[in-house]
Amino acid sequence: MPSFDRNTLNKLLKEIPDKATAPVYLLFGDRFLCRQAADRLGRALCQGGGTVHTIDGESEDTQATLAKLRSFSLLPGKQIFRVNSTRLFHSKKVAKSLWNKAVKAREGEKPEKAAQALCAMMAAGGLDSTDPENAPGDLSATQWKKCFGFAKPVGKLDWTKQLLLDFAAQTPPASQPAGTNPAEQFQQVLEDGIPDGNILMLLAEEVDKRKKIFKFFKKKFIIIDLSVESGSGFQAKKTQASVLQDQVNHILRKRKKTMAPAVAKQLFDRVGFHPVAVVMETEKLALYVGEATEITINDLNTIVGRTRQEALFELTQAVGDKNLDNALSIATRLQENAIHALAIIATLRNFSRKLLLFSALQKQNEYGFFPGMSSQNFQQQCLPALKENIRWTKDLSGHPYALYMQFTTAAGFSLETIQTWLALILEAERWLKGSSISAETVIQHLLLTMLTPLLKGNLQNQH
Repeated sequence: MPSFDRNTLNKLLKEIPDKATAPVYLLFGDRFLCRQAADRLGRALCQGGGTVHTIDGESEDTQATLAKLRSFSLLPGKQIFRVNSTRLFHSKKVAKSLWNKAVKAREGEKPEKAAQALCAMMAAGGLDSTDPENAPGDLSATQWKKCFGFAKPVGKLDWTKQLLLDFAAQTPPASQPAGTNPAEQFQQVLEDGIPDGNILMLLAEEVDKRKKIFKFFKKKFIIIDLSVESGSGFQAKKTQASVLQDQVNHILRKRKKTMAPAVAKQLFDRVGFHPVAVVMETEKLALYVGEATEITINDLNTIVGRTRQEALFELTQAVGDKNLDNALSIATRLQENAIHALAIIATLRNFSRKLLLFSALQKQNEYGFFPGMSSQNFQQQCLPALKENIRWTKDLSGHPYALYMQFTTAAGFSLETIQTWLALILEAERWLKGSSISAETVIQHLLLTMLTPLLKGNLQNQH
């Protein structure tokens, strides 16, 4: 059967009224894009009449879903059974991603979402999440690796047991018979055939394409791939921007507004790759401008707020001031506002490198800088001498007063301290890219190790 993606989805939707519909549609990838596409697909399938029945895959009763698929309905038109967040395609391959979601939800004080992700991870590893003996924290490192395919995270994991127990107490148990495999059951029912007019629509964020059930769906039914390349590479960024631009264009057409490309780019920079957030912010902007037809940069600054660069500057300012409490608070807020931890790492690295350069330049007598020097003297005496060396042209291209403040900040740190910072930043980046420790924990630990020794030194000097 043919496969579709976000670029060919419209073609599929246009064909539906004129062609026989498929009995099954699988949509996988970005959660928001899948749900948005499923809404459109549901409307297209029901043009001649029908009903969409929504099922929560996180607490799905497999037997109930299969019974509905096999039953003839007394209702008129097509009967579409839409399963959000299906677990049919989970495996060890997606277990780590599910674990990261559970940790992030718990840190965000969303216990229900954390429990759902944890249950999905347990199912992917072949474990019954309702059995207290299967508590993840009680598994040995070897058992964890065998079940989930990645190394057991460091630290105490006792919280997982209580989270699962609380969730099990609140969630009615599914009536799935012991020893049965939901994927095999679905495959058998679909191979036997379901009544005409019954349609199964499955939505999944993560799929393991190696699984037998996925290969079966790909061969027999309609697959819609709505995944978006992650990361910060050029191609990934280009794809992400294209997805966000499509969302903005849809809102602008609906609201009869326009937005210059430069303004849209600023919007994407501030929000990050979060399609649902971009839609909400664009809707707010369209409502804010009222009768005006164009959304300007001034409107963006008023409604969406500060730029990412301004927010990151606050962090480096706090670090430069040796204000640990403020730095930790700002770092947390940055991540809550969807600024990726690697962007924070890159900002701290660039800041430290510049401090290291300016600190080294201060050690060279020919430039004449000394701590406590006035801004006027710096601009008249030091800066001209510094700019004579073309090696520093790029680093000294900023506003004279801003450069003076950076030199003043650098004077407050030793070369050894800044060199240690760069080593710590490199280590933190490795943790982010190669471990399951949460990004928030890594960033907090980095700031603590950077600034705590300096604060201790200040206290000792005061005494």
